[in-house]
Amino acid sequence: MKHDASVHVPVELKERLDALSRRVRRDASDIAAEALNDYLDAAEREPSELFVSNEAMMAWLNSWGTPDERKAPEADIRKPA
Repeated sequence: MKHDASVHVPVELKERLDALSRRVRRDASDIAAEALNDYLDAAEREPSELFVSNEAMMAWLNSWGTPDERKAPEADIRKPA
C-alpha cells in the first residue's frame, strides 16, 4: 500500500531526480521511495564490530603507486563489548 508524503528537497536534487526519472522511464516517486528505503536499511543496521587499525590503513595507503602496493587491509580490531 502506498501513502502520499511530502519531502522538501533542494531544487537541484529535484531536478536530478526528474532527469533520472525521464532517463530510466520510471516514476520519480518510485525512485525516491527506493532510495529512501535503501538509506533507512543501511542506517538501521548494527554498526560493525570490526575495524581496521590506523597503522594498517596508513601502511596500505602509503603503498599506493609503489611496486609493493598492498591489498586493502582486513579488520584487525574488534570493538570492545
